[in-house]
Amino acid sequence: MTRRRLPIGIQTFRKIREENCYHVDKTTYIRELLDTGTHYFLSRPRRFGKSLFLDTLKELFEGSERLFVGLDIHGHWDWSKHYPVLRLSFGSGNFKEPGSLHASLMAQLKSRCYADKYRDLGQPIHLVAVEFSKGARNLAAFEVERA
Repeated sequence: MTRRRLPIGIQTFRKIREENCYHVDKTTYIRELLDTGTHYFLSRPRRFGKSLFLDTLKELFEGSERLFVGLDIHGHWDWSKHYPVLRLSFGSGNFKEPGSLHASLMAQLKSRCYADKYRDLGQPIHLVAVEFSKGARNLAAFEVERA
């Protein structure tokens, strides 16, 4: 039996699943969150998985079904629907300059991913994820738009 490796230094759900690393399935909690509310605020210490959780949500909403095979949510999600996702990280950017936040948003909307998948569909953004991970602020928030 081949032993899985620990995902040390891996920060994306996609890479953890594609490289078959150890992973704790938290998709049961995702189902509960999506069924019970719309706005969430997560406050956890550093290295507690906030960014990975938001990345998991992103992959789910974008319809990356093969990443979720074998996980709890796989049989409970409509994989025929793909939703645009906006993700802002205030820990990785300098948004002090006027217009820099707007430029970041527009770059995401105009990226190849959105241009190919969502052009002329008229779909609203269904998930907005925001991270504040600079210095002592270790917060994440997300909003889900209900269809």
